Amino acid sequence: MTASGEQDPLEALRAQSGLSIDDEGRFRHRGEPITHARTLEVLWGSLRRRPDGRYQVQIGREVGLVEVPHAPYGVRGVTPEAGGLLLHLTDGGTEPLDPATLRLGKDGVLHCGARGEHRARFQRAAQAALGALLEEPEPGRFQLRLGGRAWPVVPE
Repeated sequence: MTASGEQDPLEALRAQSGLSIDDEGRFRHRGEPITHARTLEVLWGSLRRRPDGRYQVQIGREVGLVEVPHAPYGVRGVTPEAGGLLLHLTDGGTEPLDPATLRLGKDGVLHCGARGEHRARFQRAAQAALGALLEEPEPGRFQLRLGGRAWPVVPE
C-alpha cells in the first residue's frame, strides 16, 4: 500500500502472477500443474517467504507472488535413516525430519518443519508411512519414538 492507502501498482502486478502451490506441494500456473523440470527447478530454487508471510519467486528482476494455502512444501515420502527419518520433499530434495516440529492439523493431516522455518504438508503415502511408526499412548494422543525418545505429535 502507498501512503495514500492505494495498492502499489508493482505489487498488484506481482499478485497477478497466477502462481500457486497446491495441497500436494505442486506448483501450478492459473490452476494448471507445471511439469517442465527446469522450470520447476528454477521456481523451487527461488521460492522465498517475504517478511509479511507471503511467498514469492524471483527470476532475474521479475518477482511474482505465489499463493500458498497451507504449506509451501509437501512430503512425498519418509524413509528410515540412521537414528531418524528422511523426508522426501516435493522440491525434489531430502532432509532429516525434526520430530519436534510434527503437528497434526484439524483436518487430520500431518505437518512438519522443512527447509528452515517453512511448513511441509504430508501427502497420503508419506502420512501412511509415518503413521505406521506412530504410537498412541492414550486415545487421540500420538507420539513418534526415535532414538529412545518419544516425540509428541502436537495438535494444531
